[in-house]
Amino acid sequence: MARPGSQGSSAGGWNYRLGESVQITVYDGAGVIGGNKILLEDGGTSIFLDFGMSFGTRSLYFEEFLKPRSAAGLTDLVEFDLLPPLPGLYRPDMGGDADGLWAAAEGRPGYRRLDHVDGVVVSHAHVDHTGYISLLHPDIPVYTSPLTAVISKAIQDTAPGDFEREVFYQSPRVAKNGLVTSARDKLVVRPHFLFGVPATSNDLVAFWFQGGGARALTGPPPAPAPERIGNLTVRYFPVDHSIPGAMAFAFETAAGWVVYTGDLRFHGRNGEDTRRFMAEASRLQPVCLICEGTHPETTVPVTESEVYEHADPVVAQERGLLIADFGPRNVERLLTFRILAEQHGRRLAVLPKDAYLLRALHLADPQLPDPAADPVMVVYVKNRLQRLKWEDEFLGSFPGDRMVTPAEVRERPGEFVLCLSFWDLSELIDLKTRGGTYIYSSSEAYDEEAAMDLQRLRNWLDHFQLRLVGDPGDRSGRSREPGFHASGHIHGPGLEELIRTIAPRYLVPVHTESPAFFDRFRDQMQVVWPERGQPIVIS
Repeated sequence: MARPGSQGSSAGGWNYRLGESVQITVYDGAGVIGGNKILLEDGGTSIFLDFGMSFGTRSLYFEEFLKPRSAAGLTDLVEFDLLPPLPGLYRPDMGGDADGLWAAAEGRPGYRRLDHVDGVVVSHAHVDHTGYISLLHPDIPVYTSPLTAVISKAIQDTAPGDFEREVFYQSPRVAKNGLVTSARDKLVVRPHFLFGVPATSNDLVAFWFQGGGARALTGPPPAPAPERIGNLTVRYFPVDHSIPGAMAFAFETAAGWVVYTGDLRFHGRNGEDTRRFMAEASRLQPVCLICEGTHPETTVPVTESEVYEHADPVVAQERGLLIADFGPRNVERLLTFRILAEQHGRRLAVLPKDAYLLRALHLADPQLPDPAADPVMVVYVKNRLQRLKWEDEFLGSFPGDRMVTPAEVRERPGEFVLCLSFWDLSELIDLKTRGGTYIYSSSEAYDEEAAMDLQRLRNWLDHFQLRLVGDPGDRSGRSREPGFHASGHIHGPGLEELIRTIAPRYLVPVHTESPAFFDRFRDQMQVVWPERGQPIVIS
């Protein structure tokens, strides 16, 4: 790949010429929340900081029953700018090298051939930061935390068959009649390098290559991450977020240290991790900070401890059916309800996919509970005629008294805290019960479709006479009941403290829709508002 140019860039009325050596190009996450795809280049080294799926852009064209065609390979995603116009970057078995695929994209911002990338540094396992790693060339390695790696694998193991979600391992394709189809060959694990581990355990390596349905997994085992990627020295910092394993990073470039926050907050159980990162990043005196800004409008956030305090009397009061609904992979929230279940003489009943995720996390961090050994946890097994292969094998390792059925919960509803979500509401029919409490401990509706889902949830609960606690409200004026959900993102005053403490020369806001918030920092640093595909060159 050619060395980055030194001419700066201009588009939409701005023109920044910050230097002639190190180049940052935000291909997604500029002016929107999520979908981060940020290319950092220094001489001959090129790395992406995350490579996620932009839910906002994707929802403009696709939804649950209108999806990109897997047989079309990359075509649908390139057509609607869901992937950066970078021929050479993507899987050749998905048409990534086809000249015709890129012909219409040549005039798009940021178009260039990119034949060499040293890796993707992944901040955490949310799909808006990892989703389109699935489509990168299979030789491009991932650098991340052990927890992020096993979460990505667990998600893929328990939701097979979606070509957009092949983050951890890929199903090789072959061309057939102008389309691509599965080769039915072994699944190929992407190379992974893990920060913070001197060596990988035998149990973790065994998990690395198990699963994948009836097809075997092949590829390199996990390896400890080196101190340098190409010519860049890398430092990693655990931070607090709503998913385990989140990290921020700093890269020593020819221009100085470039710091990337990923997603973070102060108000979770691990908030001190974020404060340590802030202090250590400040000592680096970075030339540039690439910083998230999801919720700067929030002045006083709900903390995770407040979620516990609000939920505690609700659990204490309810004597019958009790359901807790929280975001997928929000393990911190799950552990909060585990504590509540134990304190009030109940057992936490989780779905098989959640138990599978917890087992994977336990392998990477033994301090997290193993659902097969934790006396408070049981697995809730839905009524099904046939289970998926992963589910059958996984549940086969659990003794009968560690699993409960809808009939058992129906007979003894006061013994459990049942972890379900909107997508599991049909279980209420099998539970055949009236009355109880449904604690909504997830985020508010972020678009019209989510608002419709919330109204459907209320309809179901009204039908089955369940009390809704933690209603996030809606745009029709329905009152909000705060205190049952803590955001995964830093609030405005905390964000200001973080930025002013780190005090970079240049601030590049990403993962935000609030450019006005960042104008206040112009008294201390140069704020560079990125435009998609337009390079920023720093010295």
